[in-house]
Amino acid sequence: MFFRNIKLDLALIVSSICVMVDSEAIRSTTQMSLLKSEAETERLAAIGKFTAKIAHELNNPLDGILRYINLSCRSVELNNTEKLNEYLNSSRQGILRMVKIVRELLEFSRCRYLPTEEPVRIDQIIEDAIKTCTGRSDTPPVQIVRDFAQELPKYPATNLFQIFCNLIKNAFDSMGDGGTLEISTTTKSNGDIAIEFRDMGHGFDPADKEALFEPFFTTKTQGGGTGLGLAICKDLVARHGGHITATNRAEGGSMFTIHLPRPVEAIK
Repeated sequence: MFFRNIKLDLALIVSSICVMVDSEAIRSTTQMSLLKSEAETERLAAIGKFTAKIAHELNNPLDGILRYINLSCRSVELNNTEKLNEYLNSSRQGILRMVKIVRELLEFSRCRYLPTEEPVRIDQIIEDAIKTCTGRSDTPPVQIVRDFAQELPKYPATNLFQIFCNLIKNAFDSMGDGGTLEISTTTKSNGDIAIEFRDMGHGFDPADKEALFEPFFTTKTQGGGTGLGLAICKDLVARHGGHITATNRAEGGSMFTIHLPRPVEAIK
């Protein structure tokens, strides 16, 4: 009877998530420069943009959890425990789905670049992202090949570091048995920059090309991802005035390209 009367306030749950995200940022904000604080605000704004979508996504497992808990209680009251394990396992799966969503959101809030007053060369940001992603014990045996252009411009580092980390981790996930990740930068005639991440993974269905950057769309195996990463990256790239594209490689795997305009500081 106790569980039948449970009322879960979804708005409170989403609010709690946002509070956790904000608390991670507040710990270091007092030590950051104005430039760093502005970048942090932009990043949190990008995360906050998905709050309504997250609420909708959390609502589905919540409904299922309540339904299966009620069925479990009824089974106990009627002394009919034949399907009790099934009901409890279904509830568990719903909770695990919610945990994954919250975990990925918090991962973006914790992914930080060292505070800096000055913009950083784009190749240095990439190198720092590589060091961060390859320092984990679960990193697959992936060889990283670099091809960086000369005289690369400098950009505010925080959001780009976060974007690069996500694309590198996605490439690692797509090459679970190992392979080669090629990262290159190209300077266009007008000063714009293109950064390519080419992996040897399984690629994606061409029909899903546009959906790749939609919140909660994922091509990973069930339980492997929530589909928040690329959606947030798309928003962060747009804040730099750029855009991100995805294509399948003829030789196998996929290529994600970040297109960035020449930074204002480099325009004379």
